[in-house]
Amino acid sequence: MIRKRTVFVVISGLLVVAVAIAGYMRWQLKQGRLTPPPAGVSVMMQKVAEAAELPAGFIVWSSNRFGNHDILKMDLPGRKITRLTTNPYTEYFPRISPNGRYIVFSRSQKPWVSQRNMELWDTILLDLKTGKERVLAKNANTPTWSIDGKKVYFQRNVMNLAEIDIETGEERILFTSGNGDVKKNAALTTPGFNTYSNKMAVTLRYGQRMAATVDMYGKLKEISDGCQLTWSKDGSYLYYVGYGGKMKNAFYLYDPKTEKSTKWLDIPGEFSHEYFPKLSNNEKYLVFGASKGGKDGHEHDSGDYEIFLWQVGAPAESAVRLTFHTGNDNWPDVYLF
Repeated sequence: MIRKRTVFVVISGLLVVAVAIAGYMRWQLKQGRLTPPPAGVSVMMQKVAEAAELPAGFIVWSSNRFGNHDILKMDLPGRKITRLTTNPYTEYFPRISPNGRYIVFSRSQKPWVSQRNMELWDTILLDLKTGKERVLAKNANTPTWSIDGKKVYFQRNVMNLAEIDIETGEERILFTSGNGDVKKNAALTTPGFNTYSNKMAVTLRYGQRMAATVDMYGKLKEISDGCQLTWSKDGSYLYYVGYGGKMKNAFYLYDPKTEKSTKWLDIPGEFSHEYFPKLSNNEKYLVFGASKGGKDGHEHDSGDYEIFLWQVGAPAESAVRLTFHTGNDNWPDVYLF
C-alpha cells in the first residue's frame, strides 16, 4: 500500500513538473528571443539594376545592421542609407505621416525586446526635418496614422486599440477585446483604423486566431487565417499576408463588397517568403520584406529579410531588391514625391 502511494506521489509530481514546463514554454514563445540576433554583414550587390526606374522618394524600415534594431532611411532612386536613430533600445514598425514630414515607430522599454512581446513598447514621434523626437504615447505599440495625419492609432496593453491627437496629446480607447464577437483574451495585433469604413483591420492572436475587420461595437468579419491585414486609404479594399505562395506566403487583396480574396503578389527567386506589405502614400508602389523562409528565415526580428519595392500591377519578377545585408530588415514603409 505504501509502495503504491509512493508511486502515485512520484507520478503526480512528474505531471506537475511537465505542466509547469509546458506553461513556461508557452510563456517563452510569447516573449520571443531572450537575446538580440546577430547584426549580420553586407553582401555583394549582385546585378543591382542601376537602370531600374525607381521612383523618387524614400523608404524607412527597422534594421539591426548596426548592432541593435534602429530605424533607417533609404533615399530613392539613389539608395543612400541614413541612420535615423541611434538609441540603444529596440525600435521597429516605422510609419510615415501623410505629408512625409514625420514618422512614428515603436521603441522598447528595455534594451532588447522581441517583437513577439507586445507589451513593453512606447510610441515615438520623429520629425524628419529637424531630427527631433519625443515620446508620443507610453505603453503603445505598432502605431499607424489617421488619413488626415492628425491622429495616431496604436495597440495598448495588447488588448486595446487607442488613438492620440498629436497636437493636444489627448488619448482615447476606441476598442477593447471582450466586446462583441472579439473574445476577452484576444490580442489585437497590428490594429489599424479606417475612418471611411469606421472599422479596425486587425490580426487576432491568443484567444482567437484570424485576420478580420471589426467595427467599434465588436461585429467581426473574418477575412483570412493569415496576418498583417491593412486597409487601403479609402477603405475600398484590404491587403494581407496569406498562405499558398512559393515559400508558403503570398500577398492577397480582399474586396469587402464581394467578400472575396485574390492573390496579389508572390515573387520568384530565392527570397519569396513575403511579409510586412505596405503601400506607398499614392498607393502606386508596394514595399515589403522577403526571406528565404525555412526555420531560420521566418522570425520577424531575426530572419534574414531583405526589402523589396514593387510597382503595383507590374509583373512579380519586376520587384526590385533594395537591401543587401545578412542581418534583419523588417517593417518598411515608403513615401513617394
